[in-house]
Amino acid sequence: MTNRKPDILLIVLDTLRADRLSSYGYDRETSPHLDTFAGTGVLFERAISPAQWTIPAHASFFTGEYPTTHGTTQIYDKHSEQYPTLAEILRREGYDTVGFCNNPLLGVVDNNLDRGFEAFYNYGGAFPSRPPIADSRPRTWGRIMQRVVRLLRRVTSPIQDSFAHSNFMLRIALHPWIVPLWRRYANFKGNTIQSMRDLLGYLRARHDKGSQRPLFAFVNLMETHLPYGPRPRFIRKFAPWYRHDHEARAFMDRYNHEHYRWMVPLREPLTEMQDRAINDLYDAEVAYEDHLLRRLYHYLDDPEIRDNTMVIVTSDHGEGLNHHHFVGHSLVAYDDLVRVPLVVRYPKLYPAGKRVTQPVSARRIFHTALEAAGVESVYGDAEDRAPIDIHGLSLATAASGSDPEAGVVFSDAFTPDTLIVLMQNADPEAIDLYRCRSMRRAIYRGAHKLITVGDQPDELFDVVRDPGELANLIDQERPLSEELDGLLQSFVSEAQGRVPEAWRAARLQLKDDEELKERLRGLGYLN
Repeated sequence: MTNRKPDILLIVLDTLRADRLSSYGYDRETSPHLDTFAGTGVLFERAISPAQWTIPAHASFFTGEYPTTHGTTQIYDKHSEQYPTLAEILRREGYDTVGFCNNPLLGVVDNNLDRGFEAFYNYGGAFPSRPPIADSRPRTWGRIMQRVVRLLRRVTSPIQDSFAHSNFMLRIALHPWIVPLWRRYANFKGNTIQSMRDLLGYLRARHDKGSQRPLFAFVNLMETHLPYGPRPRFIRKFAPWYRHDHEARAFMDRYNHEHYRWMVPLREPLTEMQDRAINDLYDAEVAYEDHLLRRLYHYLDDPEIRDNTMVIVTSDHGEGLNHHHFVGHSLVAYDDLVRVPLVVRYPKLYPAGKRVTQPVSARRIFHTALEAAGVESVYGDAEDRAPIDIHGLSLATAASGSDPEAGVVFSDAFTPDTLIVLMQNADPEAIDLYRCRSMRRAIYRGAHKLITVGDQPDELFDVVRDPGELANLIDQERPLSEELDGLLQSFVSEAQGRVPEAWRAARLQLKDDEELKERLRGLGYLN
């Protein structure tokens, strides 16, 4: 390729836990292809998602801000135009921008997180869209079908979007009699196989044409999200007992249809059989998704592609899997949900085979991509916006050992309002029992992690010695807990201060307030 700027490929493996990957120390070989790919780039062992579920996490990937700042935290939120997205910025810099997405919360629900993409193909929803380059039908017939699909999507999109805004519609959609219908016809998990074929066809066609414009491509895959239905060969490898256990198969068949149970706290722990079924099938899904990605990794290993392409592989969040009384990813801030895989490969800036052990925020994907693209400023010289330290917060600084954040990382666990609505109808007592209305946050520093609930310190863990977060140290380590809580409160204050309205007011103090300037420099907000 002759592009001056590198192509950038962001792959988000939705709902993938880092600790279920072989390259992250898991004792089952779930990810041989990702493991091999990770060995050619930099692997971040303790990457922390800025949020515990899809919408706020992706909004942070696309803006570089924590959810407390960007405010896109609910299914019905429309992403504010005050925060340009990664696609918008790169498009402005001369990039072609395209998305291949399997999650209907991005591109089907009208929240503007697809803003800036010239083309955004979503394989979820009633009428999936695909790039023309992947269409094998005769040209005339293919064009007719594309127009028909676009028309049908215009008709059905408002209906699909209404489920995000109407509690009544949402309750209907989650009725056990209705779930099988939309699971079958609405492509809840998209189509990983088709999206991978289309992506590869798209990339090869661009390469064959000798495109002179650089490319930003975003990919979201949903294979490891419930419901679980991995191919038989992966069940045979990771759950051989399951095929002969009629009770386990009956349980999973019911559970795959009970979307409400995926989101809420467990009133009673799962049985040993149920726990084994969910965990083994999750591992099988991880391995199946890794298998489906092998051809993409192989294509990216072509030296001409590899040397001029930044590839970022990560996840937006993990999954509870019957740990800490939770299965899904709606509420808590445990590492089950917020510790995610993160691999960056770009030979010009990231040395092959390196592993970074200190905590880093996955929101820095934004800065990392912009640095590779040669972007110097997001807002120019605008004085009503908090500056963005693109180079300082690029993950390259963490890889080189000169990270300005020094391993201090935060995560915001905004409770989805839809969860509260569903619980009010099905189990209102559990809302207070599990403190579902209380805001949860986490702060990491070195080996330690503090979780607050309702702005009060609640749990303290040494996540290096206790990766399962089973031993709460808060009573034994009160001074450390108070220190981390003070740091967390400062973070919340600074994150709120980055909102444009607050920043405009803060600018009035900057000229004469040297202490404020130093605090902002220390947090990477000023150069």
